[in-house]
Amino acid sequence: MPQRRFRFIVSDNYTPRSNTDVPSIGQLLKKLKTSSRDIRSSQKQLGAEIHLLERVYYKGKNQHGLSLFWRNVVATRRMASRVHEVNTPRLLEILAGMFHDEEFGGTKVFSGAWTRIPPPENVAKIIERLLDIVKLLKSASTEFLKAYRAFCLFMPTTAFLQLTIVLVGIVARANALASSLLESISEIIPCVYATFEALQPPTPLHRKISKRVKSLSSDTPASPIQTDAPARTETTTEVPMHIDDEDIGSAVARAAVQLSPLNNTTLPSPPILPDSIIIIAEPSIALETVIERSPSPAQPPLEVPTPNFLEEQTVAKSEAVPRDARITTKKAKKRKKARDEIDDIFG
Repeated sequence: MPQRRFRFIVSDNYTPRSNTDVPSIGQLLKKLKTSSRDIRSSQKQLGAEIHLLERVYYKGKNQHGLSLFWRNVVATRRMASRVHEVNTPRLLEILAGMFHDEEFGGTKVFSGAWTRIPPPENVAKIIERLLDIVKLLKSASTEFLKAYRAFCLFMPTTAFLQLTIVLVGIVARANALASSLLESISEIIPCVYATFEALQPPTPLHRKISKRVKSLSSDTPASPIQTDAPARTETTTEVPMHIDDEDIGSAVARAAVQLSPLNNTTLPSPPILPDSIIIIAEPSIALETVIERSPSPAQPPLEVPTPNFLEEQTVAKSEAVPRDARITTKKAKKRKKARDEIDDIFG
């Protein structure tokens, strides 16, 4: 059996409530009652995601165990299991049980009235444990974000798209649950620290705890998973869109192009067509449509000059062949068939 990473040693030096009254304890118990519901729900959902991740891990370990992207699966499985093993709801029950003489089970420990005051050392150990959990959750969120980006880069080129989509969903859900746990615990720590200061702890212990709490407030929170999208540099105009319409994006305002005016530029007038006969032939009808253009009264009809070489060719042909010449063709005479005696008899 592996050694437990956290072992809580309870001190028996309790003080009854009748002697002293600490208002911060009542505020702490109210905060624990409201926050424990969210933490318990997140813990339960994280267990379901780990169960699904375990099935995916053992099903694809032999096939994908040597691939690079499988390292992110192993890291995600390790961090998710570590966050679940912390068992934050149980730690909050231990903290609330310090203020009760009777032992309550489950969520009843947050509803009863407190009857005793624990020693400051016990509260200091709870604060240190909560600070360690915050550090673990930040590391887990960083690891989940790294795995999410690796799976998204691997998705377009992989042959195992269904497996990659399942892993992306598990990692995104685990990161959301880790962020929810981190937010809830970060709200509980100031209340616990206020109760710790009200108990008047020793100076070395108070200095140690206050230093860690201040370092926690100075750290930047873990960033949630977001898709990498390029920043828009162009000015966009919002276009109203109905719910049933397709999302086609938003319109982009473009600069209008201004054309310089033409300086004293006149277009040439179209040429005047001579009078001619235009024949329009239709492929399906054998008729021809003849359109005659009547001459304009202002302008006389133009004569098209005949080229010189056409006149020379016409004269040469007329001189070479006489006008009275006729081409005659003689018909071949029919050859008479020789008559024989039978033809003479029968005629």
